[in-house]
Amino acid sequence: MHHRRCLKSLMPAVNQTEFMTAAGWRETLMDFCASREEFLLSDYAARIHSDYKLPELLIMLLPLLSLHRLGWEKTAAKDFRIFSIPRPEPLTLQKEPLKNMEAYLSHGEFDEELQSLIEQFIGQVTGKAWDDPVVLERIRSAIMQQKGQYWKEGRARKIGYRKGYAVLAYLSYHAPVYIVQSLHLLLMLARDGLLPSRARILDAGTGPGALPLAATMFARMFPAFSAEIFAVERADSFMEAYRFIVPRYASGISSLTIHPPLQADIRDAASLPLPSSLDLIVLQNVLNEIPGRSAEKAAVITAFSRLLAPDGSLLIVEPADRENSTRLRISVASALSEGLHIHSPCTVLRQRRCYPERCWSFIGQPPLRPTRLMLRLSGERETYRFQNIDIKYSYAVMVRDDRKRHPFILPKDAPYLPFSSLSRHTGKRVNVVGTVMSGNIGDGETHVFLLCDGTQSIPVYAVLPRYHLTSENRYLLTAPYSSVIELRQVLVRFNENHQAHNLLVSRRTRIRPVERECGEPIQ
Repeated sequence: MHHRRCLKSLMPAVNQTEFMTAAGWRETLMDFCASREEFLLSDYAARIHSDYKLPELLIMLLPLLSLHRLGWEKTAAKDFRIFSIPRPEPLTLQKEPLKNMEAYLSHGEFDEELQSLIEQFIGQVTGKAWDDPVVLERIRSAIMQQKGQYWKEGRARKIGYRKGYAVLAYLSYHAPVYIVQSLHLLLMLARDGLLPSRARILDAGTGPGALPLAATMFARMFPAFSAEIFAVERADSFMEAYRFIVPRYASGISSLTIHPPLQADIRDAASLPLPSSLDLIVLQNVLNEIPGRSAEKAAVITAFSRLLAPDGSLLIVEPADRENSTRLRISVASALSEGLHIHSPCTVLRQRRCYPERCWSFIGQPPLRPTRLMLRLSGERETYRFQNIDIKYSYAVMVRDDRKRHPFILPKDAPYLPFSSLSRHTGKRVNVVGTVMSGNIGDGETHVFLLCDGTQSIPVYAVLPRYHLTSENRYLLTAPYSSVIELRQVLVRFNENHQAHNLLVSRRTRIRPVERECGEPIQ
């Protein structure tokens, strides 16, 4: 049987707190999965002499089922069938579909069919044409109200989508960007070897179904990709939008199985009957809507991570603004003590605790072209208010094993100055290695990039004036986000206005990518 490796090979990588307190439960599950292809939870409960009701027992067992790559489904007799899930192969991106996907994303045109479905849903909810002047004016008002709530802080910040026009505003303004954003992220995961050819995916806080819709687009472009998709959403109005749009858009795509969304609060993840052995869990633009400090947000991350298959990944995405981007890094750092590790975009070059409190890091993608609805909402004079086309976001990919996008480690005697020591070398030229954590945030005259080596407590920027650009340092302009680069002969300066270190790139500076085999230290 595929899961004969059930326990012994996987236990070292898993935190003991995730196991049931009774060792007999673990041993019995090992016996069951080693001797049969599937079994009923009632049979297992009888063997361990459990007094728990079957739904309660199932929820308690979800982390253990995930560890063993076991799934579950409810039977007609109100029992639960437990079955083995074969380990999938990573998706191979074929050349022609990849070319088509890249062209689609660079062009920025939002899918015509999805535009029509959103318009149809608006018509169904309002009983009027989607472009009726009264409907458009109410959507405008709801968009402005959402923006006002978004920028509030503390307890005054209450983001909700319970009223009809709030959801229509979201579909009009946010959804197109989030759907395309999800498409970029799925492609990123596939390139990193983290997206299986047959994936079990959970979208937590799905809203109107941004990730399932993006997965449908992805499956249309990549025939080798198939997926079983689950979702959780709290708001009635979003559930209504999901049920209208997602099944219609995914209709006829035989490679996808999209389950009805579970209506629940994601903060209750630890007590919900969620799917086990997931290859991918997505928390997209939802942590910022959870009130409380990073500890509360980290608890949500931890609760969902226990549903991951041993080689699964958890993707967290947040808006690119300073506050939410920084809170993402803090929440992720808080969750690392629960057996999770960062796969990307961070590279902990020196195996030291990083300082996320001032880590404002995000990625930008080609902008979206305004949809028909955005154009009608904005008219000729209010494009800045009602056209949301910038695709910028912060993200973190977390895993339970030691996989990293760039598995580099700097030895202690490496001839590179750690960023934590820059204050002692102001005015000097030094050699450093760092991860590129932004696109160009400068202007046409001065190129500026955020760098990180995991040691600094204040931001560090590589600054390249246009007049200093040479063939030896121009790689800084094209280095991919999250890539590791070497910078030789950069001048250390301290920026008083921003309380940051600048690494001035001059004509003397050499910049190159750092490329090593997996796990090989940089010399």
